[in-house]
Amino acid sequence: MSTRHSFLSTTGLIRPPSAASSYTESSSAPAHKHARPNGTKSSGRRTHIGTPPAPPLPTTGPNLPPLKPLTRAGVMPLGPAFVVGIAALLSLLFVLAVSCAFIGDDDNPPPFAALLDDTAANAPGIVLIGDDVDVDVDEPALTVRWSIIACGEGFVLPGSEGAHGSANCGLPVMPLKIFVDGESEAAATYDPTLFPYASSNGRRNTIQNMFQFDDDHVLDVHQARLYPFDTYLLTSTLRAVSPTENKTLPIQRLATISLTSSFVISSDDVQSYTQNANGTQAPSRDLTLRVSRPPEARTYALLLFAASWMLAHATMALVAFSWRVEGAERIVKYLASTLIIILLIPQLRNAMPDAPDLDGVLIDAIGFFPQMLVSAACAIMLVAMMVKRELQALDDNAPPEEERKEAPAPLSTGLLRMRRGGASVDISHIRNLSRPLSVLGRPTGL
Repeated sequence: MSTRHSFLSTTGLIRPPSAASSYTESSSAPAHKHARPNGTKSSGRRTHIGTPPAPPLPTTGPNLPPLKPLTRAGVMPLGPAFVVGIAALLSLLFVLAVSCAFIGDDDNPPPFAALLDDTAANAPGIVLIGDDVDVDVDEPALTVRWSIIACGEGFVLPGSEGAHGSANCGLPVMPLKIFVDGESEAAATYDPTLFPYASSNGRRNTIQNMFQFDDDHVLDVHQARLYPFDTYLLTSTLRAVSPTENKTLPIQRLATISLTSSFVISSDDVQSYTQNANGTQAPSRDLTLRVSRPPEARTYALLLFAASWMLAHATMALVAFSWRVEGAERIVKYLASTLIIILLIPQLRNAMPDAPDLDGVLIDAIGFFPQMLVSAACAIMLVAMMVKRELQALDDNAPPEEERKEAPAPLSTGLLRMRRGGASVDISHIRNLSRPLSVLGRPTGL
């Protein structure tokens, strides 16, 4: 006959009568056993005085059943080794996922290929490509590295096609001189006859320094104080001259890269001309560059700025905690934390991406300098409180002063003389005088 158990009995909250009776018998059975006269325990094994106890029985072995794992509410808890292994695996997966950003996207065409193809199709001629833009805020200066490119039929040097991913553009076929910002001397001189040929295929080798040149400019720094929201503006004009024909050739496009490691470059070019002395017009091209920080750099700079202020506020909290602490031991720990924060704030300031020097920019006026002053003031207050608590501890631990009995005041000179004079008076004659008086006072015949 089967017995149906309730939920409370299966969970152990209420035991069935059979289990309760067996539990009572098993728990009450050892109570009837008495201690043996020669032993120290009431168990079945005898332990004599002076003999070591028997070793414990083994719990595991080849002939014993395996131990059941411990569970909590029917769930086996995870061990520390398993948790550490899972954490390490997740960390490696995160590193691998982030490292995928270094894999280049080969499917995208070169950045200037579409622009060059459009120029070759619609307005063939000379094109200047800014392959690199170097911005130095501390100088402040901006350097553009230009590449002299020609697009369209009749402008490209044979054997040099394929510049910047465009099959219709390459090195110019004619010699050129490039003038920048109205300078009388040419910033670059280009001569196609100087390019060597490759012996294997007969193509022209594109030597970079023979068709590239650097152009240096001074930046406008009116907004340099607003780091990381500082922006810079640059305007320039370029002109190409053919020395063989002694005439100015039009420059069809001026373009630069849009993103560097620390700045975002926005370029805009327009057609222009200059007026010669004889009244003729010479074509030129004007360029406007707007340089600003990328959103990632601004985000990281603001996060570091906020972290520095939070650390400075933490030093103020440590000072507040120290007011309610007895003794100087805890204050020493607070002081050590404050000193670490003082050393850490400059490192956070230096970690800001491409930050300017400590020249008093806005982020330093409202950030770095006040943070250092607040942290240093808190450190001084902690030192003062620590010294105060030490002095109080010395006063509390000082032994009590013993009560001293006051010595009697010294006698004056006159009183000493009186005492000395009274001690030296001879009163023996008073006794001799008293005898005749006593005789005179007696009646006659006695």
